[in-house]
Amino acid sequence: MQTRRIVYFEEGGAEHTDALIDIVREAALELGVKKIVVASTSGDSAVRVAEKLAGTGIAIVAVGHQSGFPVAGQRFKGENAERLRGFGADVCLGTDVLTNSIRQRERLGSSPLSIITQMLSTLKMKVNVEVVLKATDDGFLAPGERVISLAGSHAGLDTAIVFEAQESAKILDLKMGEIIAIPLSREKSDAEYMRRRAAQAAPQ
Repeated sequence: MQTRRIVYFEEGGAEHTDALIDIVREAALELGVKKIVVASTSGDSAVRVAEKLAGTGIAIVAVGHQSGFPVAGQRFKGENAERLRGFGADVCLGTDVLTNSIRQRERLGSSPLSIITQMLSTLKMKVNVEVVLKATDDGFLAPGERVISLAGSHAGLDTAIVFEAQESAKILDLKMGEIIAIPLSREKSDAEYMRRRAAQAAPQ
């Protein structure tokens, strides 16, 4: 039997970013995990991870959205990509395979993958899974490689989960390990995100 600590944040949000990185640094060293995957829309959070983990020998893969979602263009900042590569980190901007399954559902109906995606969203770990799949599909992770996946509640970082990496075509073979930290609720951050999306979609 193993006993490990899980950190629960009452509400998800970007304000937990620095605390989460410190928690993950400690966990990675304790567990012997050598690679971290970071969900980062603009690259700001990934840069923060790279700064705080510099000198640990832990490799970082920053994973952004694919271009064109939810708005046209690529939102990962070029200057952040340069800074990350300066730290020796990789940057992955591949296809959002899980998010796309929900977008396709609107026109094509539900699919097994969209049902899996919705369940992962309910469990507050959809993005953690998606960035591992994307990074593996793009060759930044090897199938079976043990990694810690970091994600947040629409901004910053508040969730960290250990996985054995897998490519998206073999999503059912993806293995989850320890939950290191996770928010108990994302109600406030979800509401704020939907307000921002509505404002973006409103006629100017």
